[in-house]
Amino acid sequence: MNRRLAGAGPAAAFLFLVSLAQAQPAADPCRAAAPFSRPDEVARALEQRTAAIRAGTLKGEAAVRAHADRAACLERLGHLDQALQDIDTALALAPRADLHRDRARLHARLGHLEAAIADLGESIRLDPDAFAGWQGRGEVHARMARHREAVADFTEALAREPRSIVARHGRASSLTILGEPERALVDLNDALALDPRYTPALLGRGEAYARAGRYAEALADYSAYVAGATDDGYARFRRGQAFSRLGRLAEAIADFGEAIRLDARLVSAYIERGRALARAGEPQSAVRDFGEAVTLAPRLALAHNELAWLLATSPRDDVRDGRRAVEHARTAAELSGWQNAGYLDTYAAALAEAGDFAEAAKWQARALELPGFGERAQEAARERLKLYGAQRAFRDR
Repeated sequence: MNRRLAGAGPAAAFLFLVSLAQAQPAADPCRAAAPFSRPDEVARALEQRTAAIRAGTLKGEAAVRAHADRAACLERLGHLDQALQDIDTALALAPRADLHRDRARLHARLGHLEAAIADLGESIRLDPDAFAGWQGRGEVHARMARHREAVADFTEALAREPRSIVARHGRASSLTILGEPERALVDLNDALALDPRYTPALLGRGEAYARAGRYAEALADYSAYVAGATDDGYARFRRGQAFSRLGRLAEAIADFGEAIRLDARLVSAYIERGRALARAGEPQSAVRDFGEAVTLAPRLALAHNELAWLLATSPRDDVRDGRRAVEHARTAAELSGWQNAGYLDTYAAALAEAGDFAEAAKWQARALELPGFGERAQEAARERLKLYGAQRAFRDR
């Protein structure tokens, strides 16, 4: 998921992608945890391993290990394509499960996700009892938005290693996105019971609570997470959403503003702040935020629709602009293939504001033919159709 659009929630942190320390001596700078490894030490280790390989005397397991170890150094230095070549060589010498996992990690970091899935599948075939292959494949499936497959893989990982916090967090993230937040909460509570210091689970639990409509509990978890991650714009955005759903608009606007300060390209923060500003009686500021969202994401139909609705239906004369509303509403409708009832509803409102009531009635009737309106929304849409038939524009009070 693109965090700059901030959708239903992030998947797990893909920790297998950086799990270089696999049964290696702590003194190995290429596989030690990042805080304990200096670039100059990694570079020296790379030189030593390259010299050993060039000597041409390594055979069997020693040759496999040398290429795998050099790949670790190259990866640590950011030379992923060269690291991949070394892992390919190692796998040609010994098709082992751990080497397939190493290559999957490199493929995933390079964005070759199908190749990563293939390698992780082979690692599972070679060593089905190892939880790391299942967990890694779950992470990549989640990254590809294949959340049912991710849940299945994380479940297999947990059957082999019930104390894996990463697998619990990953399964919970996918369950939240799949609309099963109560199941996700079980996993996140278990993760925090296993390690109360694992704060990413607080962010994940906040998202599960929010998905379940339990915004006060979501707010508590988001606040606990933000206290230890003050520079996380995404978390500020999520907390702002919880404030907004609870009607605490001033606090929501402040959090969205901080999210934007931390990440000026977080499109969803502009949209949500615009909505909160409109509700708080500041429509001009809301127009600016929606306009910024359109600039940042010109092909995001939602941004065009939010801007068009406010320009078409605001009760304030100094905010409405029928011509501009029609332009953005048409763009939203086009981007959605003219199949989104809500966007056609906005287009009709914009046409009415521009004085074209016959076209407004036509498109409002079309919107009512499409699925997407709940019972109350459909009733309100029918009332708007009557307004347009009476040559009157709609005002959203």
